[in-house]
Amino acid sequence: MKSIDADLNPLPFEKVSLVEAKSVLDGDDVVTSTEIKRWEDSRRRENQKNHDLHELTYRWFAKLPENIKTWDLIRYFPRIANELADVWERPTVCARFLDQLLLDNRGDRKGFPVKVMREIMTLQHYFNHVAAPRSSNPQNVP
Repeated sequence: MKSIDADLNPLPFEKVSLVEAKSVLDGDDVVTSTEIKRWEDSRRRENQKNHDLHELTYRWFAKLPENIKTWDLIRYFPRIANELADVWERPTVCARFLDQLLLDNRGDRKGFPVKVMREIMTLQHYFNHVAAPRSSNPQNVP
């Protein structure tokens, strides 16, 4: 009698995109490469400018209350801090950007470290309840 283990061979696996997997399940034979969105190709190229804080970012950070300052975000994700500083005075754009940081709409993000995620959530709360209302009412008139 043969052992069951002798007949079992490991199955080879490879990473495929969601589009490729769905096409196989749906019975489609071919998925063209133009149908597959590769996020790695659309990401910004890394360069030193992405790691340097801009002057605008320093000014934005200095204006934040002490309990809102995003120390870990600035330290580990300076490009995102620069983008935040750039959109901070535009309430609609900034609110959308903060939402995008907290939500994974691509399905394959690793996510932020817990400390950074908390900083972003705290910053979003501050923005929604304090900063955005002020910018839409610049003279602070009730």
